[in-house]
Amino acid sequence: MPFRSARTVHPAPSHHAGTIHFLGSYAYFQLAGKTSWSLLLLDNPVSAVPNPADAAATAARLQSSYKDSDQVTLHGVLSDQSYDVIQFSTLFLC
Repeated sequence: MPFRSARTVHPAPSHHAGTIHFLGSYAYFQLAGKTSWSLLLLDNPVSAVPNPADAAATAARLQSSYKDSDQVTLHGVLSDQSYDVIQFSTLFLC
């Protein structure tokens, strides 16, 4: 069985404009002009590994600066985390 490399190359972080949303314990980002939402996660340096505890901490931190539906520009790596028929993406903030 082949092993994944311990170091994964990620695209360079870039700016993403859209809307921030808070739902439950998490924060989400809706890219301008799109209907889907991406989970927000502070991740510096970028590991691109989603972690529910880190995502909840990210939401708590962002709620001190933003309100639901605020227009924002965030800096990070947008990563497709889809699996099978489940579409899921995360914006790893850095």
